[in-house]
Amino acid sequence: MYLICYGTRPEMIKMIPLINKFKERNINFKTLFSGQHLNLFNDFKQYLPNPGFVLENIMEHGQSLNKLSSKIMVQVDNILEKEREITYIIIQGDTTTAYTIALAGFHYKKQIVHLEAGLRTHDKYSPFPEEMNRSLISKIANIHLCPTNIAVDNLERENIKDGVYNVGNTIVDVFDYMIKTTNIPENINEIIEKIRIEKARYIIITLHRRENRGEKMGKLWEQLNAITVSEKYKTIRLIYITHPALPESREILNKNIILLDPLDYVSMVHLIYNSSGMITDSGGLQEEAVCANKKVLVCRDTTERPETIESGYGKLVDTEIIENVDFLLSETSVEFSENPYGKNVCEKIVNIFNIF
Repeated sequence: MYLICYGTRPEMIKMIPLINKFKERNINFKTLFSGQHLNLFNDFKQYLPNPGFVLENIMEHGQSLNKLSSKIMVQVDNILEKEREITYIIIQGDTTTAYTIALAGFHYKKQIVHLEAGLRTHDKYSPFPEEMNRSLISKIANIHLCPTNIAVDNLERENIKDGVYNVGNTIVDVFDYMIKTTNIPENINEIIEKIRIEKARYIIITLHRRENRGEKMGKLWEQLNAITVSEKYKTIRLIYITHPALPESREILNKNIILLDPLDYVSMVHLIYNSSGMITDSGGLQEEAVCANKKVLVCRDTTERPETIESGYGKLVDTEIIENVDFLLSETSVEFSENPYGKNVCEKIVNIFNIF
């Protein structure tokens, strides 16, 4: 039996199409929700089955990563002790949920399947703790489902060659599914229509990474304010998605910036699809930009998704936003023969599972 695990918003998003494919193929599985992003689970209830296992009370304001990890480890240990029929544990990405469950599964000699394997910045503190999480998962995992050839090459350089497959990124499947099967939410449509009436365009901003907080974040916010008062960008609107860890953004960003609370995924997909580009330090948005045929400024000095940069969709700018806004707004269409993050990804994954 397969145990499909998730705990954060990105994990939930990227597991949706895989779970749907498991159902379609009648593959025996259960799901585990760690509760790392407990407050966001309701956004996905209609797309995910009720979890077979839910970890309890793992989140605590201001707790250390070690404390979070220990809570996850103890509860997953109890599950694996009782649920002996579990053979494969599927984890996604590089979260504390993913790494800790992978380690717990290793202790029970389970087959660990790592979805989105092989991403690297080659700087263990950037992003923190994700870079080290995914590197350690690669040492534990038995099956490595890579999103791109670059990810495969990263693992090969680490002498990880067995059980490595280039399947693509499940974000391709879920983004396409959401655009085709959902309607634009009314509140999002009202924002978009208001901007269109003003004969303007909009850019989406999300900033939240630990390594960007403090003085660096202040510089980023300062540049966003500067864009809104620039005559050059008078027909550009900025839509800033706030983050609960950075409430001070509401006081620092000026009134010309449209501030939105964190959005459900359907709303975010449609907002991206109708935008003129994005400014972000998020990893997932670098992938979604490609899926939506949008450009993105990446406010980091490294990225584990070089495919977005190399394809021409993205640009690493660190804190230099205002000098690079024209990159987003240029009308030049980026073209590629196929999405660097693949297609029909979940179909490839379940076909691989049929081998075992």
